[in-house]
Amino acid sequence: MQNIKVGILREEKIPHDKRVPFTPEQCKQLKIMFKDVDVVVQPCEYRCYQNTEYQHAGVTLQEDLTDCDILMGIKEVPKDKLIPGKKYLFFSHTIKEQAHNQN
Repeated sequence: MQNIKVGILREEKIPHDKRVPFTPEQCKQLKIMFKDVDVVVQPCEYRCYQNTEYQHAGVTLQEDLTDCDILMGIKEVPKDKLIPGKKYLFFSHTIKEQAHNQN
């Protein structure tokens, strides 16, 4: 089976969201439960879990997420931060037809 690399995004939308899709402990458990899944986290100084908490859970911090298969976040990713050809999982209000989300 092919390995899958999941990247946890730093929230770039302003105001910054401090929530995370996976806690450090959940990342650790994912790596135990699914041997073919690797989780990396983009460093961030304002999220509710510190970078060191992810490192202590055995999660790699990685600024460049272009080698990830799936990118996960909380809020929609600003258009200029999207990486072409990637699969994204994040919460969005696009169904509300907000003008700033139309593009």
